[in-house]
Amino acid sequence: MKGKPLILVVDDQLQNIELLEAYLVPQGYEVIKAASGEEALEKLVHNQIDLILLDVMMPKMSGIEVLEKLRADDKTKAIPVVMVTVLKEIEDKVKALEAGCDDFISKPFDKVELLARVKSILKISYYRRQLEEQEKFKAVVDKVSDGIAICSPDYLIKDSNAAILNYLNITDAANVNLVEMLFKNYSVSINKEALLDLTIAHKTFDIVRQKSETTEALYLEVNFNVVKNPAGELLSIVFILRDVTAARVEESLKQDTLALISHKLRAPLGVISGNISLLQDGSYGALNEEQKKAIDSVSKQSSLLVSIVEELLGFTIAGSH
Repeated sequence: MKGKPLILVVDDQLQNIELLEAYLVPQGYEVIKAASGEEALEKLVHNQIDLILLDVMMPKMSGIEVLEKLRADDKTKAIPVVMVTVLKEIEDKVKALEAGCDDFISKPFDKVELLARVKSILKISYYRRQLEEQEKFKAVVDKVSDGIAICSPDYLIKDSNAAILNYLNITDAANVNLVEMLFKNYSVSINKEALLDLTIAHKTFDIVRQKSETTEALYLEVNFNVVKNPAGELLSIVFILRDVTAARVEESLKQDTLALISHKLRAPLGVISGNISLLQDGSYGALNEEQKKAIDSVSKQSSLLVSIVEELLGFTIAGSH
């Protein structure tokens, strides 16, 4: 967890650095010092800086040159930079703005103005980083093949990724009632009353979109999760939709194959069992002892085979529900 805001003060005049440090440290900021542009760039490699106070007029590498290097590097381009200057010329400020500075502070320093600018810039920086993190998260989530929708307590979609737009066949999911859409466009393996029961925080169920002239069949496994705050208040409802079409189609084919085999075996087994019974009751003539033993043995194995087929048929029927 990050502690105090870390401010890099860059100035070739030690007294200016010490003055800024004297203003900032009592306000809860941590200060890192650099006496040149080169040293500043080196300090940035090893520290997570929140704000840079950068003097414009420095020997060897000017503040503008340092700023241009910062903005050209992906690792430092988002760090807010306040230019510290005595320059009054509009042209110089335009150059700094074009290079990417966030604000200016003039020498000699006014303590109240300095602290107000620093506080304001750090607040903007915080929200900028939060937005960048959200954008990074969104970019990652959009690459996930699972459809993700975060809904309000009334099931209106407040945030979603690209996959769920594809599954729902829409271009914008904002404020769509996801539950109503699912029951309108899919066969849902759970009834609406059970789905809306929020006393159960997690549910898993299937939804199926049947094949049509314009769309292929789609089987989705839905994970439903209720999110509450520490006080137990409902914050949001998260739906995660996973495409299980291949698995469900394969399972269906297996069930159909087993059912077909079972039905095909049933008929000839019935004929075999019937003829065994006729042999046993003498309908085809009297049997000697050896023949009776042989027929009894065949009868037992036939009964066993009938039981296996019945179990197999029962399994396929149960698996189809």
